[in-house]
Amino acid sequence: MSLNDKHRIKKNFVIEGIMYDVYYNPNDGQIQLKTPPVKNARGRTVGGEEVVYDNTKDQNSTAENAIKNNDEIVGKINKARNDNKGKGKVPNFIKSEDIKRSTQDAIGRRITEEFQTTDQDYYFGISKAAQYPVDALYNKSGESQDHLVISQYRYKPPRADTIWGQQDNVRKILTEGLARKSPLDEFLGLVRLPMPNALQDSNNVNWGSDEMNALEAAALNMVQPNTADLVKNAFGGSIGGLASGLAGGGIGDGIKGGISAQLLGKMAMDMRGDIGKSVLPTEAVAQILGAAGIETSAEAILARKEGIVPNSNLELLFSGPTLRQFGFVYKMSPRSDSEATIVNQILRFFKQGMAARKQSSASGGLNGGRSYFLGTPNVFRLQYRTSDNEAIKGINRIKTCALTGTSVNYTPEGAFASYEKGQPVSILLSLNFQELEPIYDTDYKQQGSVDGDVEGERTSDTGEGYRWRIAQDEVGY
Repeated sequence: MSLNDKHRIKKNFVIEGIMYDVYYNPNDGQIQLKTPPVKNARGRTVGGEEVVYDNTKDQNSTAENAIKNNDEIVGKINKARNDNKGKGKVPNFIKSEDIKRSTQDAIGRRITEEFQTTDQDYYFGISKAAQYPVDALYNKSGESQDHLVISQYRYKPPRADTIWGQQDNVRKILTEGLARKSPLDEFLGLVRLPMPNALQDSNNVNWGSDEMNALEAAALNMVQPNTADLVKNAFGGSIGGLASGLAGGGIGDGIKGGISAQLLGKMAMDMRGDIGKSVLPTEAVAQILGAAGIETSAEAILARKEGIVPNSNLELLFSGPTLRQFGFVYKMSPRSDSEATIVNQILRFFKQGMAARKQSSASGGLNGGRSYFLGTPNVFRLQYRTSDNEAIKGINRIKTCALTGTSVNYTPEGAFASYEKGQPVSILLSLNFQELEPIYDTDYKQQGSVDGDVEGERTSDTGEGYRWRIAQDEVGY
């Protein structure tokens, strides 16, 4: 369809000396170049609106390169895509690195150029996919066998936009926390493997013991600061106040001692009887001894004097989530030259993908050359599937993972055996993955929003979505 004025993102864009208007539809990623209207001899606007290029129908490398190399146009495409509930589609000839370049500062742009993706970063040729065994029935309708799909992607910091984005994010970060987006940047290839013989998962969270005696609880009850006052005092009304607070400026031992004395005095006014005469003096003595450099607790004083200790109210408290780990072991025994080649390429897929990245050859990098920075290794998306490319509901889901270890045993039988040219008869491949983020209860609730979509949902093997839609009748994570 022909796009209208609301889709126009650039006027008078010159390509090889000819002027065009650029139109973009974020719903389907459609880009059109149209001839602009002109004024005739009478001053009337005539002509224009003729579509000379449409990326959904045409292929024009000159027009496409001119568009994707213009940071203003790519930036507007990215903005329109994000404004469309973050679900807009990128034109098929624009890569994620083009969008990243258009939104970065000079330093970030230089780093992106130095670590840009080259042809050697992609795997398995045009198809970008491989499988073992080569004759296995994966990804077929009807008779397909269950299997594990492992996709590899370039990594991008998932919280960078939140922290280094627009300045008005400061209040939102303080009040709501940090948002996390997809860590997947660009699809590089995938491998399909049989279901592992050992399948298990373990979900864990950290809980730890914590103590609070009655004296500490009473002190907290008395202090109870107002949140707004805390923020005001911490910031000191300025960024300088925040820096001073972080550096310990204006908070000395004398002030802390004075506050402690005030608390003890106020508590003494409120307490009567033997408990007040027993507990508070020992705490005061402990404070005095501490100021003199003698570390003796009030509990120790009470135990020695009265043979009692305060009730610590020991309790197990939640301290944070953990990151899950997954291990897979595959024995591969190629039966032909072509299958041996696939096995070797699969090993390289994992080994090269988990390696730290140096400056790419496209920007002058060499094997032993200089590289001031090291890039984050690639990351992996894993999913168990059955026929018709569907997820297996009875097995756990796995979030985006880092490959933390790859081990290859080239003599799994205890002695080296090879085909012609030294190709091992069989190998034992061990893979250790760890998820990039913890599991939260909301991950089990990704059943779709009001309009039926899950933010960041995986919709294809090559897409950058990293979230799964979880049905009511499946295990989930």
